[in-house]
Amino acid sequence: MKVLQLCLKVPYPPNDGGAIAMHNMQQSWWSNDVQVKVLTFNTIKYLVDLEKLSNDYKLKSKIEGVFLDNRVKIFGAFKSLLQGKSYNVERFVSNDFAEKLKEVLKKDKYDVVQLESIYVASYIDIIREFSDAKIVLRTHNVEYKIWERLSKNIANPFKKTYLQILTAQLKKYESGILNQVDAILPLTWDDATLLTKMGCRKPMMVLSIGVDTSKYQFLSPPNNQVVFHLGAMDWMPNSEGVNWFLKHVWPLVEQKNNKAELRLAGKGMPSKILNLKRNNVKIQEWVDDVNNYFEAGQVMIVPLLSGSGMRVKIIEGMAMGKAIVTTSIGVEGISATHLDHVLIGDSAEDFANAILKLLEDESLVKSIGLAARKLVEERYEVHFLGKKWKEFMVNS
Repeated sequence: MKVLQLCLKVPYPPNDGGAIAMHNMQQSWWSNDVQVKVLTFNTIKYLVDLEKLSNDYKLKSKIEGVFLDNRVKIFGAFKSLLQGKSYNVERFVSNDFAEKLKEVLKKDKYDVVQLESIYVASYIDIIREFSDAKIVLRTHNVEYKIWERLSKNIANPFKKTYLQILTAQLKKYESGILNQVDAILPLTWDDATLLTKMGCRKPMMVLSIGVDTSKYQFLSPPNNQVVFHLGAMDWMPNSEGVNWFLKHVWPLVEQKNNKAELRLAGKGMPSKILNLKRNNVKIQEWVDDVNNYFEAGQVMIVPLLSGSGMRVKIIEGMAMGKAIVTTSIGVEGISATHLDHVLIGDSAEDFANAILKLLEDESLVKSIGLAARKLVEERYEVHFLGKKWKEFMVNS
């Protein structure tokens, strides 16, 4: 079986949630004898020198990239607003990408073209014209839901109104795309239910994000008071969650445990957080060695208030046996239960108390971590997910 994977950004190296999700999909294909060709945008925000990628990856992925300057521009946003189009989608409309796609489809025959999110769905007509392949949409998130949740948490009335308009435009586009493809792969059952409510009538299979557990070392929990977060801070839900945590949660932890230390890291870290001067808070933008960063922390936090889909960092943390505190939104789509595999807190008080509970109980940290690792091995191994994918493609 041969697959053409269309990606929003270069999926290698897998150093953020979206790239990890796309690269792990590739790993699941390779482990199930599926041939893969990657055609991707190479955006100015996530620009990668493709020539410097490993020879092994280039050989297996046959990757080609098309440069795209998709930075947010005021004129473009205003024009889309007046035309009633989704600016989120319009930023990924590219004549260069369209021509490269035609070239790739003329050159080879594919069984499946997999769209990694609705933002590459603008090219469905070209795929239909130049290929007989089955078109599959992998919905990393229900995109409009992210913006809807963000808009509810915005106090500024003008910004709230603009986000509400963006949400409505994106929802209209997203709903219209669902029945133009041949099958859909949501990451979670929550998203699958929502897509059905939006009018999806196409075959659908929930396919979670997978990881290669052999590449994630189980880390014995350190006996310390370190609380840590790692996530791309240029993704709005992460930025929103960390700001909420700093303002409302961490002060509650400090009041009851003055030995607790908070470490925050992630690319795109805002300067106002980087320059924050607070006792027992360490902040950095880059992490040289993710394993070392994870190994040094007792409690991992994922304080999400908005978003959709599935959080890769939680799966990775669970694979490493970390004790994780998150919200109900953070754990959406993951078969983890409170006090068994993670701790969940939706209010500032509950979130802080969950952290304090773990900092005070080393045996709970160990038991949570062991159960989390076992769950990932049983439910989220890439080979198993690739097998499911292949069976679905044959039978749908």
